[in-house]
Amino acid sequence: MKLHLQAPVLGAIGLALCMSPPALSQGGSTPVGTINATIDGTPYYGETLDVPSEGTSTAELRSFGPVNSISIQAHDPQAESIMRNVLSIEVSLMGIDTSTSIMEASVSWWPEGMSEPFYLSEESGTAPEIVFDALSLENEAAAQGNFSAVVCRRDGMFAEADTSDCRQVEGTFDTVLRKSD
Repeated sequence: MKLHLQAPVLGAIGLALCMSPPALSQGGSTPVGTINATIDGTPYYGETLDVPSEGTSTAELRSFGPVNSISIQAHDPQAESIMRNVLSIEVSLMGIDTSTSIMEASVSWWPEGMSEPFYLSEESGTAPEIVFDALSLENEAAAQGNFSAVVCRRDGMFAEADTSDCRQVEGTFDTVLRKSD
């Protein structure tokens, strides 16, 4: 199943990055999934992390009536800081399985964490492609699939995208999703 779309999503990813550091940096996290990708041909490996002490995860499912929001944020275990070299996939959808209709999607890469520059798929001129091979949003929530996107440089959260500095990102994801309260 292929789903193509344009996505005007932005602040949720930055907010998640801002709120995650204390719990993640204290070593109280457990890997629950992965993103394997290439960023402009360079291999990337990141882990999604569950933080039991905080009741949170970097791979979460939130439901708002018929709308489900999935956030898959992978952290590079080899980076000098857990908040550097973070790759994130955000999806809002209607439905609960692989036949679901995606409403919005975005991909972002935060090589220096919240420090500029960072790279977002919004305004790249190319819609991210998200393909779910397996998706369970019921009891044991999990997502598996692949993605492709063009992410363009931003020098600040409200700066315009620099479409002369874009990167092709493509890869696979396979993670458990924690249901957010």
